[in-house]
Amino acid sequence: MPKGNPTAAQLWQGDVSFFSLDTDLIQSAGYNFEGGALKQLPKQLPDTMSLQLSEIVAQEIVSHRMAGVTKAVEGFKSSSSELKRLASITMEEIDKCFEKLTVGTSAWDYFYQQIKDYASTCQGKILPIDGHLLAQRIFDLYFDTSPPFDTRKDKKAEFPDATSLLLLEDFARNNNTMGLIASGDEGWSKFAETSDYLYCVRSIDELAALFSATDAYAKAIESKVIESVQSDDSSLRDSLHDALVDHVSDSSWSANEVATHTAYRVEAEVYDTKFKGYTIESAEVWSISQDKKTWVIELNITATVDLSINAEFFAWDSIDREEVSLGADVFPSESTIEIQVYFTCAGVEEDSQPDDWDIEIEIAKGDYECDPMDVEPDFYD
Repeated sequence: MPKGNPTAAQLWQGDVSFFSLDTDLIQSAGYNFEGGALKQLPKQLPDTMSLQLSEIVAQEIVSHRMAGVTKAVEGFKSSSSELKRLASITMEEIDKCFEKLTVGTSAWDYFYQQIKDYASTCQGKILPIDGHLLAQRIFDLYFDTSPPFDTRKDKKAEFPDATSLLLLEDFARNNNTMGLIASGDEGWSKFAETSDYLYCVRSIDELAALFSATDAYAKAIESKVIESVQSDDSSLRDSLHDALVDHVSDSSWSANEVATHTAYRVEAEVYDTKFKGYTIESAEVWSISQDKKTWVIELNITATVDLSINAEFFAWDSIDREEVSLGADVFPSESTIEIQVYFTCAGVEEDSQPDDWDIEIEIAKGDYECDPMDVEPDFYD
């Protein structure tokens, strides 16, 4: 791989004509193809760039997402059996109806179709597992301890990565082009260093940043948006505040790191959230129309949220050999989260202001974990 990142000319003139994403980055984006960073990529990247996703990555994504479905199916079947055992309720008809739903097959097909549709939105496709002597080339890398394989004892786990990378390299070679792959896996970056066809970045943000606009006009657009959201008289400030409040309320919150030292066990959940405020850490801007009237502006925001943690405490009854609830209480907590906010701005004129533009604010639903905390029951209340 040539040193550094591809040049702007290579990217915009089509010398580097496709990109690809590893499973870890799609997973870190919450498999959310309809919101957040994944949704914005087709806007941020030029028409000369297409997404080529390996079949291995597509199958891995579906497999990861199926884990929750499988658990839910097992939970349903277990609950059905438990009802029959405890209450002698006839569940046969319900069980038959559930089997007819073919939940597993339907979910698999749905998840896979989502990936195909996203690749199509990005003017690309899923690359099938084929290629001339692919298996032999993979084993050559394996026995030579060449990237993405290394000297670890568990290097057999790198076979899926090796397959994906060879498929992508073959696609670039066969189409006389170059590709830009994105992965947090060191094996992918090391493989790219040995390839004449692939560049590698470590995140979706790094990928998008290669295409951001940095000229004076773009910076002026960025400054106008930041000034507007910081102005007390701006409607955009109010819209952003409302969007952040909704985001905090609508996102998923977990309290898995809540512990107790005086009770046998504590079970905690986030009972309520209250958005407090935010600061803008950084911003980037992309021009997404040739007439430079439509732009995407990303604000990276740090927000503070007040949480109410509902904690139920349990003791162990050694006689009946079961847990006994000691009651519950609500504890305050504060959390600091990072949020990516995207503004799609249309109708931008050189002498106009954000209040004159048509602006859509988009924030992907988040999945947040409250900070670790210790809570204790009040035995004297």
